[in-house]
Amino acid sequence: MASQKKLIEKLRSIFFELISDVATYSYDELLFMLAQQLNSLLHTKHAAIYVYNNWDKKYELSTNGKHGDELLDEIMSQFINQNLSFIERNQIVQGTVNYKETYIIPLQLDKELAGFLLFSVDKDITKELVDSLKCEIEQFLKIINYYQVGKDNERKSKFLYDLTSHFYSSINKNDILTETTRTLRKLYPRFTFYILLSQDYKADSTLPVKEIEYSDDATKRVSTQAFITGEVQLEDRVKEKKSCLYAPLRGNQGVYGVIQFVAPQTVDYSQEEIEFITEIANIVGKAIENATLYQHSRHLVKDLKRINDATHQLNSNLKIAEITEVMRQQIMDTCNATQVGFIYSNEESDKLFDVLSGSTDYFYTKQGQAFAEYLINQMNTEKEAIFSGDLSKDFNGLPYRSVMAIPMLQSAKIYGVIVIMHDESYYFSFENFKLMQSLIQHSTLALTNSILKEKLENAVIKDYLTKLYSRKYLDEKIQLHMETDEKGTLILFDIDDFKMVNDTYGHHVGDEVIIQVAQIITLHLGQNDIPARWGGEELAIYLPDVSIDDGVFLASQIRKQVENFTNPLITLSCGVSTWSGKSNDSVRDVFLRADKALYEAKKIGKNCVVKGEWNSQFSLTEESAPNQ
Repeated sequence: MASQKKLIEKLRSIFFELISDVATYSYDELLFMLAQQLNSLLHTKHAAIYVYNNWDKKYELSTNGKHGDELLDEIMSQFINQNLSFIERNQIVQGTVNYKETYIIPLQLDKELAGFLLFSVDKDITKELVDSLKCEIEQFLKIINYYQVGKDNERKSKFLYDLTSHFYSSINKNDILTETTRTLRKLYPRFTFYILLSQDYKADSTLPVKEIEYSDDATKRVSTQAFITGEVQLEDRVKEKKSCLYAPLRGNQGVYGVIQFVAPQTVDYSQEEIEFITEIANIVGKAIENATLYQHSRHLVKDLKRINDATHQLNSNLKIAEITEVMRQQIMDTCNATQVGFIYSNEESDKLFDVLSGSTDYFYTKQGQAFAEYLINQMNTEKEAIFSGDLSKDFNGLPYRSVMAIPMLQSAKIYGVIVIMHDESYYFSFENFKLMQSLIQHSTLALTNSILKEKLENAVIKDYLTKLYSRKYLDEKIQLHMETDEKGTLILFDIDDFKMVNDTYGHHVGDEVIIQVAQIITLHLGQNDIPARWGGEELAIYLPDVSIDDGVFLASQIRKQVENFTNPLITLSCGVSTWSGKSNDSVRDVFLRADKALYEAKKIGKNCVVKGEWNSQFSLTEESAPNQ
């Protein structure tokens, strides 16, 4: 039992090391490395992990998983096929292969069979060890799969954003179709594609473009059903052993065609893959719609030029404030509006909406906030734009008469509303209304993408609990400052006896304590200071172009505030280090000195500030001497 326990502990240690490399290696590479480690740990003659390939509908060895012995690989393959039905019923299989005890351990992920572990040993091993291996490896798979899914989703989100940005300013339908074809061939190189358009269009002869048929017989076709319903349709061609997926090219005003995906064999499309393909088709559909609207509206050259100019500006990776400023200027110039408001739905906010910068003064008043809430509720309920010559009849006390309230709509979701108002009744024309709808439709994607991008950037560089920066971000910033500045100071804080806080009050209170310390730190920051969560109960501040004595003073002030104003009351130990252009330091050197100073502060009694010097000497500051 003791030997088995050590094996499991060693296995967990291996998992921890592999998980630490999850950002460096692919899913298959991590599985192969795991198989190698298991081979070494269990002294196996053969160890491999097989995963299920959804496209080919079979189990495959993870990357570089070949044993190297072709005869042994063939014997193992036969053994697997003979026991495949047991594996798929989640039963552990044991047998003798090539005079070795061989085990097949099914590996489940979210109650579904994700693959299995196969290994051979010279002697039988206990059922308890096999069960423990299965449990631990499944937990490992769950962790790395969660990370890989997140990374894949991030990759897909970036791809969709880049594709949208590429199409956003395109008004040439042939360019859209060319880019669509190139993109699909790159994403799904084994598939065949056809773009079935709802109207005759003379496309480049090299493009796989066809026209949808409208005969009576054609109404039964799956492609026609996708076009009519606006929903993805699936078709298995049994005789041809192929699977087809039909994704409608949906715009805001209609469906413009269908993309036909033809797989080289019958496959099961996952829900995630269907949603991803649907997003691509929606982006293409909106791009085609934009191009069609442009071609159909040449007589509105002045208005379209205004939209085009705004679109180009908004397509330049602008920040939210820059986008709303561009849009407000366009709206003011076109409609001569008195007030313009950008109201963005925010489910995380107590008010459920935010008034974005660029909005005019009225929307920051108490009445303006109430009116914004009224409009958000109207949009969520009615899901239609408001075009009124006198809305004061519906909203009591509104000082403006003419109102255009147009929802920010993207992929059938309302992200907010843009409000355009004037003092006079019936001031705006219907042409103004249609133009504003078009402008806002063009602008919504850029605005929502900018908002989502800023949220993603904050999520990446900031700690979710304290809202301080991440350690990685801190490292990068210090490196940049060391390349351009002359000096800087780093402070490390550690909450004293934090385990006791968790044990006494619970982890929820422990988190609250960390948040309180972060808030106190934030109150003491200068304009250029960089606060970060170092890890666990450790926090940090980097002070650009600040001496170590000033850093010690700041650390002492924060320490005193924490000692007197936290609930429950806790104390901090602080380590301070510095660098200058003369010291030839690296970022690591600065961190190590601060960390050693922090350790010294703990060692000599806690609740104090210790200064780390270049000569590895430490000095306790008088004003922060620990209580005796």
